Amino acid sequence: MIDVQKTDRWVYRPLTRTRKDDGSLYHRERHAEEEIHRLCGLGQRTRKEVLLARHQAGAPDRLREETLVYALRECTTRGDDETAWQLAELLTERVSGHIARQLAKWRLPEADADDVTRDLFALLFDALFSREPSGEFWEVRFWVCLDRRLWNLVEKRQASLDVQLSESTESETLEGGESSLMRLAERHPGPEALAEYGEALTVLAEHERLAVYLKYIEGLPEESDDPERQSVAKILGVTGRTVRNYLRRAEQKLREWNEK
Repeated sequence: MIDVQKTDRWVYRPLTRTRKDDGSLYHRERHAEEEIHRLCGLGQRTRKEVLLARHQAGAPDRLREETLVYALRECTTRGDDETAWQLAELLTERVSGHIARQLAKWRLPEADADDVTRDLFALLFDALFSREPSGEFWEVRFWVCLDRRLWNLVEKRQASLDVQLSESTESETLEGGESSLMRLAERHPGPEALAEYGEALTVLAEHERLAVYLKYIEGLPEESDDPERQSVAKILGVTGRTVRNYLRRAEQKLREWNEK
């Protein structure tokens, strides 16, 4: 009698196309390698149970994300779409909290954060179900791939917001509008005055808060051609343009906070 469980065992698929800049192949992490080899030795039913089992983070039986991606792509290749989509749902559950925490650091408006999340999941699913060789890197460095795409989407969204803020700021300046940040600088605030701004400044991301403090409280220039002179850009390790973007975002967030 034929053992159906044995006939559907996987043959291990090594990396072939995922290469470093020097041309050498990447290697899977040892634990992921061991997990994949173990899955290849299991029958279909047992393997599916192992793949779809829910375990808390840090549990010894919890499979690595790279292993799940390998399995998803293997299932897709073999026409097992049901298991592939179940694995995609499992990966979605795992990354949702991470994405939310990363976006919270950027303090994007809620609507923009929702758009970035939707775009990221669309990119994630395209990559997972793609049979292109480029998708192999998700089997090697899953979180690197995810964070790169998240960063790119946030940067694009921020660039769009910066253009809108720049146009809004210019319009308000022409109309005689007074910047809340300029008012902060003009007060030469001491500890008590700064305390009044404490709650307001909590709405800013850390890099925005530092830019505001260095420019409007410490009185440093945004950037300087003098190598001996300190500047906001030099301290934060960014360009002057980036500093101005930080300040525009901070101005908009403080204005919205004041209007509440």
